[in-house]
Amino acid sequence: MEKMILRNGIELYFYPVEGVRSATIAFNVGVGSVYEPEELSGISHFIEHLSFRGTKKYNMKELKLMVEEVGGMLNAWTDKENTVYYAKVPSSTLFDAFDALKEIVFYPNFKDEDLELERSIIYQEYLSHKEDPMSNLFDLMYQRGLRGPHSKTVIGTEETIKNISLDDINRFHEEFYTPYNVKVIIVGYVDRKVLDKIVNELEKVDGNFIRTVKHKSDINHGILEGKVMKNAKQVHILYVTKGFSLEEHERYPMIVLNTILSSGMSSYFFEEIREKEGLVYDIFSTNLSQKNWGIFNIYAAVSLEKVEKFVRRMFEVIRNFKLTDDMFNYGKKRMIGKLELSTESTSTITNLIIEYLANDVTPELPIDIIKRIKTIQKKEIEDVFEKLFTQRWSLFYVSPKKLNNLNFRGEFF
Repeated sequence: MEKMILRNGIELYFYPVEGVRSATIAFNVGVGSVYEPEELSGISHFIEHLSFRGTKKYNMKELKLMVEEVGGMLNAWTDKENTVYYAKVPSSTLFDAFDALKEIVFYPNFKDEDLELERSIIYQEYLSHKEDPMSNLFDLMYQRGLRGPHSKTVIGTEETIKNISLDDINRFHEEFYTPYNVKVIIVGYVDRKVLDKIVNELEKVDGNFIRTVKHKSDINHGILEGKVMKNAKQVHILYVTKGFSLEEHERYPMIVLNTILSSGMSSYFFEEIREKEGLVYDIFSTNLSQKNWGIFNIYAAVSLEKVEKFVRRMFEVIRNFKLTDDMFNYGKKRMIGKLELSTESTSTITNLIIEYLANDVTPELPIDIIKRIKTIQKKEIEDVFEKLFTQRWSLFYVSPKKLNNLNFRGEFF
């Protein structure tokens, strides 16, 4: 992968993929809810929405057509520490997609009438979010399970959504949307002349040399907390503990362990909890890796009448876990295969690179991760399992009614 640091501080990452006719381009801006004052909660997400309303060069319709009329995809998302704007297009139209994204990121034309229209849309999104049990579950986990800036909500509050002003938007955008705080990623087949043209255009962007730094939050352990949502049809459960960061070697055996536990219908949790017991429709575990910290969680949705049995069975399944040769081989082979398949998708590779760059960590490509996974020994996965499940956990749930008999004390062993 080629990396260029431009004169104005923009970092450009180019990963060529031969044999494809598409390219994905993304602008990663180092701003999200972590950097927002309480009175402007949700403003990063607000700017992400509002920027698509038009720029100094293109109106809203033109921005969309430049990407979508050639069959491409244009979208964005906001997270705790970064906001991403991206497009996937045929390679022959990459420069037009770049030009649209460059305008959206650096030169949006914020107007009062657009602000009010987008405020209404974001408020509807906020209401949908409040009605969704799974969204509420993860909000509960972040708000009560963490100590630090990552507990802040991305979408904001009802009060801030209704009160963020145009002046707030302009000041916040001017402060954080600077060249030094933006990383551009291009993956796919790209003509070198087009790439040079993109570099030339990026170097014309002016701005200050302010860049956000990565933050860390601490994980609370031994918490049992729930939220009642009468519209919920199931009990949504989340077990949470300290995970592994992007910079820890243990992350690689953890990736294989996570595959063994919950990836695919042949995985351990799926077989023991769903196939043998019929307790859930779906169950999965995830390690959310940050620069120097991580969260490991297990999610399941269970019918109200089966909750107590499910919790008891989870204890048994974890206590009885024994890493067999078949499970070990399954985890490694499946993960390697998934990584190999990912090399066929420019958007999947782009998202992988963003995961690293959003945390100021040098990106690893699928081929790099495959090499590491091939060297993993069975003992390393057993050690990671022991480290995860002998430490303290928390349990969060969203349920149609309060649960009084979960009997969870924060320990599996």
